[in-house]
Amino acid sequence: MTKEISIEVEKQNQGDWLNIYIPYKTDEAMACILLNDHGETLKKVKLKPGNNSIDISNINNTTINLKIETAYETILKKLNLTW
Repeated sequence: MTKEISIEVEKQNQGDWLNIYIPYKTDEAMACILLNDHGETLKKVKLKPGNNSIDISNINNTTINLKIETAYETILKKLNLTW
């Protein structure tokens, strides 16, 4: 598999967004989990193939831990939300 999942944090006038692009289809459930530094779940969202936008405007943390689970891979990443 040569296609990669892309992750981007975007600040707009309408709020702050986490954009995730899943380049492949799967019948298995996919999820994005946002955690604080203590491991507490801030938000959990089901993902679908293609573009996914998650509103993170109400998250007041300076950093969040991102966990993306798909049938083919699990991605763990720490995101800095300070602009």
